Amino acid sequence: MTVLYEEKSQRAKSAEWLVLCFVILLLCGVGYTTYRSINLHTVLIAEYFIEIMAIIVIVKQAVSRYTYILTDTKLVIEESSIFRKRHFEVDYDMIDGVFKFERELLTNIKYRYKYRKCSTSDPRPIWSLVYAIVKGDKVQNGRLLLKADDKFFEILEEHVPGRIRVPQADIVFYAAVRADAVKHGEDVQEYYKKLTTPEKDGPDILV
Repeated sequence: MTVLYEEKSQRAKSAEWLVLCFVILLLCGVGYTTYRSINLHTVLIAEYFIEIMAIIVIVKQAVSRYTYILTDTKLVIEESSIFRKRHFEVDYDMIDGVFKFERELLTNIKYRYKYRKCSTSDPRPIWSLVYAIVKGDKVQNGRLLLKADDKFFEILEEHVPGRIRVPQADIVFYAAVRADAVKHGEDVQEYYKKLTTPEKDGPDILV
């Protein structure tokens, strides 16, 4: 396996200060909950749980660091957080595409797996990478959120041509084509070309 490109997540001071402000506010909330617990002579477990979990999530997303590695066959992401280290990889053939992340209540793709592989202290925009997990004749979709430089996407584009930083509708269409191709035992790329390549008109016949 040959490494073609590697980059690490970035860290902005302004974002770190913002995260620190949120943590301080939550700690103040914990202090107020303690004050109320003393006055009420009971432990407000539910409120403690919400506040402590919020602190853990915010700190984890802010301090976690990611290394994006593009090899000749796959995308590899190494995650390092205060709790543990994680390894993620996906073959280029399984990537449906990348589009700009936008929060939405309803999505056009049903995601079986969702991962966040970017730090809140990284100032760059968030992108959604959609990939497929094939199990027999069925396809499950996964999504991971990442933040990377233009160079990363340019090299990824060489291995996933035409589907990197494109409109979400293009990715939804390709994912649907993949699922249909796998269901019918067809080669995904050939099936996609057959659906997207316009048929040539026959020769004109002069009468």
